[in-house]
Amino acid sequence: MSNIVKVEDVEKVKGLFGDWENNFLPSCLQGVMGEVYSLDLDNPQSAVAVIGDFRMFVGEPNDSLLKFDYKDSECDYKCGEMDIIIPQNDKWAELVRDTFNSDLEGVSELKEIKRYSTFEDMSQFDVDKLNEIKSSAKEGFEILDIDEEIYNRCLENEWSKDLVGNYNDYEDYSKKGVGVVLLDTKNNEIVSGASSYCTFEGGIEIEIDTNEQHRRNGYALICGASIILKCLEKGIYPSWDAHNKGSIELAKKLGYKMKGEYTAFELYRK
Repeated sequence: MSNIVKVEDVEKVKGLFGDWENNFLPSCLQGVMGEVYSLDLDNPQSAVAVIGDFRMFVGEPNDSLLKFDYKDSECDYKCGEMDIIIPQNDKWAELVRDTFNSDLEGVSELKEIKRYSTFEDMSQFDVDKLNEIKSSAKEGFEILDIDEEIYNRCLENEWSKDLVGNYNDYEDYSKKGVGVVLLDTKNNEIVSGASSYCTFEGGIEIEIDTNEQHRRNGYALICGASIILKCLEKGIYPSWDAHNKGSIELAKKLGYKMKGEYTAFELYRK
């Protein structure tokens, strides 16, 4: 396998990313969260930025970088069962299709999807409407900030891990992250939550998850309004990159405007 290494000085590869607008890149390029890898630090031609489930490939398409299995390396990043691949351009997208549509060991499925970006404008939000949505929680349900106890409870359940899972520990989350959950007080059960998937200078990328047994009750909308209000209070931008049409429709209800769509891939591992 090629000598793929973690990039300690991101300035060496920053030019490869150019002016690519992607919600997850700032965390990596600013050194706040995430990691960047390349093959040749003396003359880098391609690189990948990695944060959580996301892998963003830039520069000259390279199948060694694309196929690299971080689970078998000393890299800090460890692959899960599914990675979300975001190609910088059509050439990278074509390489993804060619590489993973073949019978590659360790890969069970590749799905091509569309994701949806939104405009970044603090003035687009109607605070009164957001407060109205937040206040619509039924009696017996309480909106709570994610403190250390809630942080640990989120990690206990598969559906809620992504709310806090990209931070090293609670201390890291308490410094960088922001989030809320909706608690069913009668059963002392967290039914939904909205939190920072990642943090960058001046903002966060929002992650919203709801327990499958409690979906279609408006809980995600309530949590979404709650975290946007918290971000506005803190003076940070609540960035929203939608994974599917349902997510972009939810975003629109909260005041976001769709900017465009782009190609991404879900890579499932055996």
